[in-house]
Amino acid sequence: MNETERTVRIFHESWDMRDPDRGAAVITDDCRFEDVARNELLSGPEGYKRDYHRWRKAFPDGECKVVNVITQGDWGVVEFVNRGTHTGVLETDAGNFPPTGLRYEVRYCSVMRVKEGMVVEGRDYYDSATILRDLGLSG
Repeated sequence: MNETERTVRIFHESWDMRDPDRGAAVITDDCRFEDVARNELLSGPEGYKRDYHRWRKAFPDGECKVVNVITQGDWGVVEFVNRGTHTGVLETDAGNFPPTGLRYEVRYCSVMRVKEGMVVEGRDYYDSATILRDLGLSG
């Protein structure tokens, strides 16, 4: 396993380990990570931890299962599946959604650049409509 793959796996697998500090430890202070679906920019380890806790609060049983990792030089592409039960408040820029008790499952793709074993930038792509549908939050 090369350094890029090792780093992006640590980042993603820390979710299932329920260890946000482990994921944050491989993110540079000036890392800019974009959530494309939410049009949100997360900065550095603290941005990652805030996002982690927001999702963990809404989906305490949440899982992140890595399906595939492809690397080329400094770049890693990680395909993964997120799933969980909506038992806590989901806080978003569009408002807060009370627990529905419903499960969701959605496929994601992260594109990340790694330098010297640290994530320096990244983007998450996923179908947010599937999450809303699964949770009964859309028509």
